[in-house]
Amino acid sequence: MFNRDKDEPTAMTADDRLSLVLSYQRSDINEQKLKEFRARLIELCDDFGYDVVGQVVVVPQSKERTTIINASIPVKLKGQV
Repeated sequence: MFNRDKDEPTAMTADDRLSLVLSYQRSDINEQKLKEFRARLIELCDDFGYDVVGQVVVVPQSKERTTIINASIPVKLKGQV
């Protein structure tokens, strides 16, 4: 995971993880679609000036007739140390 200085302010660490929640009307998302979705998220992070610095986790959850896709993407702004 991240090696953080315990004295680092919470606001600074909040920028290190992008959290995305999307809602879909379909609940039939297969593993191949999730892999493509994960790959596209990584491309989008690059397009918006972020480097992905860890594992991208995409978790679909069904609720009634809707699927919630929760994506956790550890990122940092390009050029930051």
